[in-house]
Amino acid sequence: MISNRQFGMYCSLPGLVAVLIFLFFPIVYNVYLSFCEVNVSLKTGFVGLQNYSNLFRSPDFHIAWQTSAIFSLGTTGLTLVTSMMIAHSLNGIKRFNALFRTFAILPWAAPLVISGLMWRWILSKDIGILNYFLQVFGLTSENVGFLINPILAMLSGIVAASWSYIPFVTVLLLTGLESIPVEIYEAGKVDGADALQRFRYISFPLNRPQIVSSALIVWMYSFRTPDIFVALTNGGPGKATYHAGIFLWDNIYRYLNFGRAGAISVLLSITILIPSVLIIYFLNRGSIVK
Repeated sequence: MISNRQFGMYCSLPGLVAVLIFLFFPIVYNVYLSFCEVNVSLKTGFVGLQNYSNLFRSPDFHIAWQTSAIFSLGTTGLTLVTSMMIAHSLNGIKRFNALFRTFAILPWAAPLVISGLMWRWILSKDIGILNYFLQVFGLTSENVGFLINPILAMLSGIVAASWSYIPFVTVLLLTGLESIPVEIYEAGKVDGADALQRFRYISFPLNRPQIVSSALIVWMYSFRTPDIFVALTNGGPGKATYHAGIFLWDNIYRYLNFGRAGAISVLLSITILIPSVLIIYFLNRGSIVK
């Protein structure tokens, strides 16, 4: 006879083995590669911190991290603001609410690369439908190069990525709003609070955990995921949209520098991990919720 504790341990062993094989081992091996010089024939030689020191001296590294920071913060801000407006609107709809919610989450079904290709057609200087409407309504006399101008290319990537993330964040925020008791809103109305005051003193504070969690998820994904820029600009014009993910891709498949790519992935993980751990820690302590 085995105890319940032993039975639970035996049942957990397959999952533990799978985690060690598919998660723990690749992470450890990647960290090991970051300290090695790896050529095309996969022969390794330990070089210590040389890959990291070379990265910190590389202009491409600083450009890629700066681009990812601007892109991720812009995407997070635009996604959060738009999702909050949509979530509050959906929460107030009483008739045909299932239909409107279905329409709201449809963009979520499209992969980021497909969304990027779609937006590339929309923003095209020669055949883009956006330029067509701008000229129809007399807002511009000539086609605008959204993907040629460095600033507009970054803004285009932020808008395209936000369009894909908004449905997911809307669902999270809407779930939080629906968990707030209706009696609190009714008490606010009795006290004379208008819609803006009810949002400021009821909806926002009580939905803050979902807001913070949503912002953190979007920031993490947008900082590490270059799909939108791969489809839109491939890092251009010049290196105006040279995302950290494209920098990692180039070192793996273009330069075949696997040791340096390992160092990039380690730094990318650390950049995402440290702020995320701090935010989750304070969120669990309740300092963000209060």
